[in-house]
Amino acid sequence: MTSEQRCYVHTDKKSDGKWYYVVVIDSETGALMGPHDTEDQALAAGQKDLENLSINDDE
Repeated sequence: MTSEQRCYVHTDKKSDGKWYYVVVIDSETGALMGPHDTEDQALAAGQKDLENLSINDDE
């Protein structure tokens, strides 16, 4: 049985009109990051952070 990590980026528009993101790993929510002008910018930044975490089993 394998234990797979569930990782994704969640974006949200706050009352200041700016977009923010959090990286979620196995139901653990990271810090709120931003602000970004668009949802696409927030999502791209979050995906880049997720890639930089190097979550894989290639070791």
